[in-house]
Amino acid sequence: MKRSLRDSIAKKEPAEAGPERNNVGRSVNELMNEYSGMSENELMRELIAATSRQKAEGSFDSAALQKGVSTILPMLNEEQKRKLYDILGRI
Repeated sequence: MKRSLRDSIAKKEPAEAGPERNNVGRSVNELMNEYSGMSENELMRELIAATSRQKAEGSFDSAALQKGVSTILPMLNEEQKRKLYDILGRI
């Protein structure tokens, strides 16, 4: 059975439950709600802007990005992998 990020979050034990947090303390659900109405182009612009800000501030963590990519890569089909690599090439 193929794994998915949503399945991983949904299957957490109650003791582990609680909002998943990113590096600025916002939960995954908060972020999903914020970005859910955006088009692919809007999301790409936001990603590039956020990445540029982090690089300018010296807070961009390529090791953390690579770790995240390594975590989700096995859950993706070939088309999704191509899209991920395209996105990584742009940032």
